[in-house]
Amino acid sequence: MSQLAAIVSGILEIPLNEVNDDVRPATVASWTSLRHVQLMAAVEESYGIKLAARELRTTRSVGKLRELLRTKGIEI
Repeated sequence: MSQLAAIVSGILEIPLNEVNDDVRPATVASWTSLRHVQLMAAVEESYGIKLAARELRTTRSVGKLRELLRTKGIEI
């Protein structure tokens, strides 16, 4: 999960060692709506994928983001 963790850490401005599947807006104050958009855009760019609008809206934790990437054929 290191590439994803680095993306999450950088966008949300949290220490890398604090990034885990339970990180979500309710547990990290810096996960705002703007940062959510930035996070999803960074994931799309880093992994060379395009996320559907519904995926962008419903992916609200690092764990869900990892699951989503797996459905796109990306192993984390």
